[in-house]
This record gives sequence, C-alpha cells and structure tokens, in this order.
Amino acid sequence: MTTLSRVSRVLQLVLVTLLAGVVVVGAIVLSSNGGDETGTATNEPGSPPAEDVLAIYDGIPQKNLRLGKADAPATLVEIADLQCPFCAQYSIEVLPTIVQDYVRTDRVNYELHFRSFLGRDSVRAAGAAAAAAKQNLMYQFADIFYRNQGPENSDYADDAFMRMVAEQVPGLDVDAVVAAADDPLAQPAVERGEMFAREIGSTSTPDLYLRKDGQLTKIEPPGATAADYSAAIDAALGAK
Repeated sequence: MTTLSRVSRVLQLVLVTLLAGVVVVGAIVLSSNGGDETGTATNEPGSPPAEDVLAIYDGIPQKNLRLGKADAPATLVEIADLQCPFCAQYSIEVLPTIVQDYVRTDRVNYELHFRSFLGRDSVRAAGAAAAAAKQNLMYQFADIFYRNQGPENSDYADDAFMRMVAEQVPGLDVDAVVAAADDPLAQPAVERGEMFAREIGSTSTPDLYLRKDGQLTKIEPPGATAADYSAAIDAALGAK
C-alpha cells in the first residue's frame, strides 16, 4: 500500500468516527466516565469464554444482523458500540435473559447494529463484527469481545486481540475478521450502522427499540437489570 493510500485510509476512519456528530457527545462523556477503566469485562484478556457464553445462542438461527426467526411478530433493535462499557454490561448481564425469554420463545427476533463513535478501536471492532455477521456468527463474536473488552481508546483492539476473540468462536473465519478490522471501510455495514442510528434518533449506547407493525418504539427501562428491561419490553409489546 502506498503512503498516499495509508493516509487516505486513516482519513476515512476518521470520517466514519465523525459521522456520529455532536448529538452523541453526551453519550461519549458518560461512557468515558462510567465504571472502572477496564469496563465490565468478566474474563481476563485471552481467557476462554465460559461454556454458557456459546450456549446462549446455541440452536438459534442467525442471519447477518438478525438473531431468531425471521417471521417473529416483533423485532428488538439494539444500537451498540463494542468499545462501550455500558454495552458490555448490558450484553453480559441482560441480553442472555432477553434471548432466553423472548428470542427462543419466538416472541421477537433481535437485530444488532454497531456504531463506531468512541474512537479507532470502535471502528476496527465494527469492521470485525461486520465480517462475523456475514458468517452468521456476529452475536458470539460480540459477546466474547465484550468479555475481553479493554480500556477505552487504548488501541487494544489490534490484530492480535481480534484474532484472540475470533478464535474462540467455533466456525468463524478468523483471517476474514482480522482483515475486516484492518479495512473496516470495505464493510458496508460499518457506515450503515452509523447512519441507521442517526436516522432513528439514537444518541447513546446501548439503545433498545421495539419494531412492530411498522412502528419503532424506544425501550426505556427504569433501571439496568434484566428484570427492568423485561418489564419495559412487556409494556411495549402489550401497547401494540
């Protein structure tokens, strides 16, 4: 790659990061100040995932960004950033309950969109997740990424990190994931995720919405527990 090409690629990464605009500044500040410096990762970097991590999604159909049956009567739409510590907390502490109680029972399917506004690691992670989505293994990849999440904007999401995460997902093409992290702008889903979030008015992560009968309703739980989310989802489903 020529020097000019390298400069062009760096500028493209910067442009994707800037797509979020000023509307997410508050979310960035909250994410930077929330929790401890290493986020909510429950495993030491490089450690294998617990058996239940892969079991969460076992047997559930995946198709690109979707988890669950295509003809489910409603869709839960999540907007997330793989570098966001609050997204990691949600994925580890809440999502397994939602998958078990709502996706496995075919009450909803799930649609996960990654945006990339927290920095370079976010952009690289979004590219890697897009490659995993093409192989219908994005949810396993994201779950394991969150459990090994490093300090925000520390450049931890390098090739070695991506390879370590991808190797823990059975059947995932590791080289394709690493290549996508190195060239995220070659993955259309990276820019699409950012633009989709802006189009629906999402200004923070994680954001959750219910799509039913052509309408999109924001899920606003009273707290951050699985029970809080379940109550808000039930209310939204009942209101439709």
